[in-house]
Amino acid sequence: MKKWQIAWRNLMRRKMRTFLTMLSIVIGVASTFGVIAAVNTAEKAFPIYLKEAIAKADFNIAGTEAYFSEDVHKQMSSGKDYESVAMLKQNTKLITKEKGISSIQKRVVLTGYSQLDTTVTGFKVIEGDLKGKGAVITDRTAKVWGSKIGDTVSFDTDKGVKTIKITAIVRYTKDLMGPSSWNMAKYHHWAVAVPLPTVQDWFDLNGKIQAIQVKALSPNKLDAVENELDDFVKSNPGIYMQPMIINFDTAFKDLNTFFLALYIAGFLGIALSAFIIFNSLYVSIKERKSEFAVMKTIGYTPGQLQGMVLTEVLLVAIIGTVLGLTAGYGLAHGLKLLIFMVYGVQSTSSMELATGLIVSILAGLLVPILASWYPIQKVGKTSVIEVLKENKAKPSGHSKWLGIVGVLLILSSFFIKHLILVLPLMIGITLVFPYLFKLFSFLLKAFYRLAFKFSGDVAIRNLNRNIGRTSMTSVILSLGIAMIVLMSSLNSALLQSYEKMINQSYGGNLDIMFHHIEKEDLGIIKNTDGVKDAATYSMQGIVWNLDGEKRMLPVYGVGADWIDRFPLFTVSNGLHSALIKSLKNDEIILDQTSFATWGGKIGDSITLDTIHGEKTFKVAAMVNTMKNSGYGAFMSDKNFKENFGVKYERNALVIKEAQISPLQLRENIYSKFGGRIEEMWGPEDWVSMIGGTITASFSMVNALVVLGIIVSGIGIANTLLINIMERVREIAMMRAVGVTHRQIIGMILLEGFGIGLAATVIGILFGILLIYLTSTFIQVNSLTFEFGVSWLIIAIIALFGIIVSIISSIAPASRAAKIKLSEALRYE
Repeated sequence: MKKWQIAWRNLMRRKMRTFLTMLSIVIGVASTFGVIAAVNTAEKAFPIYLKEAIAKADFNIAGTEAYFSEDVHKQMSSGKDYESVAMLKQNTKLITKEKGISSIQKRVVLTGYSQLDTTVTGFKVIEGDLKGKGAVITDRTAKVWGSKIGDTVSFDTDKGVKTIKITAIVRYTKDLMGPSSWNMAKYHHWAVAVPLPTVQDWFDLNGKIQAIQVKALSPNKLDAVENELDDFVKSNPGIYMQPMIINFDTAFKDLNTFFLALYIAGFLGIALSAFIIFNSLYVSIKERKSEFAVMKTIGYTPGQLQGMVLTEVLLVAIIGTVLGLTAGYGLAHGLKLLIFMVYGVQSTSSMELATGLIVSILAGLLVPILASWYPIQKVGKTSVIEVLKENKAKPSGHSKWLGIVGVLLILSSFFIKHLILVLPLMIGITLVFPYLFKLFSFLLKAFYRLAFKFSGDVAIRNLNRNIGRTSMTSVILSLGIAMIVLMSSLNSALLQSYEKMINQSYGGNLDIMFHHIEKEDLGIIKNTDGVKDAATYSMQGIVWNLDGEKRMLPVYGVGADWIDRFPLFTVSNGLHSALIKSLKNDEIILDQTSFATWGGKIGDSITLDTIHGEKTFKVAAMVNTMKNSGYGAFMSDKNFKENFGVKYERNALVIKEAQISPLQLRENIYSKFGGRIEEMWGPEDWVSMIGGTITASFSMVNALVVLGIIVSGIGIANTLLINIMERVREIAMMRAVGVTHRQIIGMILLEGFGIGLAATVIGILFGILLIYLTSTFIQVNSLTFEFGVSWLIIAIIALFGIIVSIISSIAPASRAAKIKLSEALRYE
C-alpha cells in the first residue's frame, strides 16, 4: 500500500475530526486569498480610476467671471501639441412622464462640449455615436429613465421646452455622474452631455463658455504645453489656467488603515486554523502511541513514522488549500465589488491574483506543517517501553516563561501607535490564556455546581482535565471575539464622532451650490419659507506648491460678519470671527489634514498660485473641519478675492427654522431658483454618506472576523469530539449506572458552554483594551474618537460568542449520548 493511501486510511479513522480540520484550512486559505487579491486589485485600480474619472485633461482654463468668450477657445484650437474642449454648464429641469416625481428630482445639469468624441472627454461608448449631435447619457441614467438610442428627452429651459434625441449611451463616468434611482434624485442631480451650440442656444449664451479643458498629446510635451498656456492666459485678461491635479493620498487617505484591518482579519482565519491543526494532531498522536510503539518493534525508524504523519498533514493541507483557493477566488471577487462600491469607484479592472495565489498556497501548506512540527517530533520520541508498561506521562504544565513573555508582549502593545499592535497583543493573549482560563474555571466551578449539580460538577472537572487543550480551544474563539469587539466599537465610535464634527463645522443646515450667485439671490433665500438665516461664500481649488510637488488645495473665502453664525470649522478657543479678523493679507488657516500633509508649524509659510503668480502665505492657525471631507484652508473673503481673482460666489449656507424638515427646505428653495441650483447638501447627507462608507468598510472586516469565529467554532467541536473519544468507556459506564441521555448531553453542552463563556468574557475584556489603545492614535478623515464602550454592542457580541459555542457543542453532545456500553468495552 502506498504512503498516500496509508495516510488517507489513517485520516478516515476520524472522519469528523478530519473534516473539521480540513474545513478550518479551507476557510483560512479562502480568507487570505480573498483579502490579498481584492486589496491588490483595489490599490492598482483606484489611482487609474481617479486619473480617468477626474483628470482626463491636464489643464483647465477658467474665467474670473461666470462666463468668458468662446473666441478664447478658437484662438487655442491651432495648438499642435494638445487637444482642447470648450465647456458650458447650465441647470435645467427634466420633463418626464414618471408619476410621483417632485421638481427637485427633475434637476439636470446640461454640459455642452465643443467636441464630444475626444480623449479630453474620454467617454466610453456602449451604444450609439458621439458624433450624432444629440444627447449623451450614462448607462445608469438610461436604466433609471428607461431610455434607449433614438428616444427623445425634453427639458424646461429659459426658451421654453426643448427636446433632443439620445444619440449615445456611455459607461458611467464622474463627468456625467447621476443618481442610481429616482429616490436618490432628491439629493443629486442628473447629468447630460450635449453639443456646445445646443446649450448656448437654449440659454441665450451664444459665444459664451465656462471653461476649456486641455490635454497634451504626449507626456513629454506636458511642460511645453504648460508654458504655452501660461503665456496665452497672461495675454488674455479675465482668464486663468490651472493644472488638473489629483491628490491620491488625500482622496484615499484612510485606505491604508482599512486595508490593514482587512489583512489582519483575513489572516486571522489561517492563524486560528493552525491552533486546530496542532490540537487535532497532538491528540491523534497521543491516541496512536500504541500503534507507533508496535511499528517501532517491527523495524520502523523514527524518521519513517514522522514521515507518515507528515504525509497525513500534507494530504489535509493540499486538499484544504485547493478547496480554499476555489472559495477564495469567489470571495476575492465579492470583496473587490464591495470595496469599489463602498468608495464609489467605477472600474472594470481585472483581478490581481498572483500575489494572493502565491501567499495563500504557501500559507495553506506551510502553516499546517509548522503547526504540526511539535506533534510530529513527539512521534519520533515515542517510547516502546513506556507504552508497553502503560505508564501515562504526566501532562506538562504551561511554562511560566511563556506566561512572562505573554505579559511582556501585551505590555509592549501600549507603546505601539499603529493598528499593527493587534499582533503582539494577540500573541501575548495566547501565551497567558492558560492562566486566565484556570482562573475563570475556578470562578465558574461554584456556579456550575449550584446551578447544574451533577452535570455541572462533571463538566467543570472535564474542563480542567486537559487544561492545555481546552484553553487552546478557548483562546481561538477569544481572539475572534476581541477583534469583533474592536471593529464594532470603532465603527460606532467613529460614526458618533463624525456626526458631532459634521454638525459643528458644516456651516448650517444646508449648503447650496449655484452655477453662480446674483446680487439679489441672498435676499431671495432669506425670504424663503423655512429659512432662518443665510450667507454666501467663495471656494476655489488653488494650486499648492509643496516641496516642488503640485497639489490642489480647496480654499474658502470666509466673512468675519457671518462665520460665527455659520461655522465652517471649529476653534479651540475664542470666536471664529476674531480669528478671521486677525488674518493679514498674506495669512491663511489650514485644517488638520492639510496641516499634517504640509508638515510645517504655525508661523511657517506655504506657497500658492495666485493671479499675481506664486505667493507665500503664513500659516496663522490650524482648525478642524469636515468640509470637503476635512481637507482645505480658510482666509478672509476680501483677501481671497484679491489673491485669486474669482469675482463671483457659488455657495450659499442656510440655517432652517426648527419646524421645517430638511427635505421640505430644499423643495422650498428649489421652487425659487429652479434649474440654477446645481447641488444641495445638508449635514445629514454627509453623515449618511460617510457613515455608510465607514459601516460598510467595518462590515467587510467584521465578516472576515466572523469567518475566523466560525473556525473557532470548528475548534470547539473538534476538541469536544476528541474529549469524548478519550472518555468513551467513562461515558458508557456512566450510562450503565443510570446517568440519562439528557444528563450526558447536558454535561457536554456545559463543557462547550464553559469554553465559550471563558473565551467570550476574556475576549471582550481584551477587546475593550484594544478599543482603549486604538483610541489614542487611530484617525479616519482626521477624526479621532474618545474611548468609550457600547454595552449594547458588547451584549450582542457576548450572545453571539455563547451561541457559537453552544451550536458547536450540539454534534459532540449528540454523539456522546449515543455511546453504548457494549461498544465502549471494545473501544481502543
